[in-house]
Amino acid sequence: MPTPPCCRTLLARSPSAEVARCSCGHIHLSLGPMTIRMDEGTLHAMWLTLGDALRALSPAAETVPEAIATGGWKQ
Repeated sequence: MPTPPCCRTLLARSPSAEVARCSCGHIHLSLGPMTIRMDEGTLHAMWLTLGDALRALSPAAETVPEAIATGGWKQ
């Protein structure tokens, strides 16, 4: 008896990427013509790694604007 095909649920989409969850439990990250299949734990680890890379690329971004740090703009 053949196994039923997997069904994907779209989680997020942008012009450059798409993330979907498969009914078999995998996460599919599509970047242009390439798709990377991973489990949820790997997706979280990749998110942390990408965050580290973005912080390394823009050291000025590490300074949090006062409005965000205090919860509002001071007048």
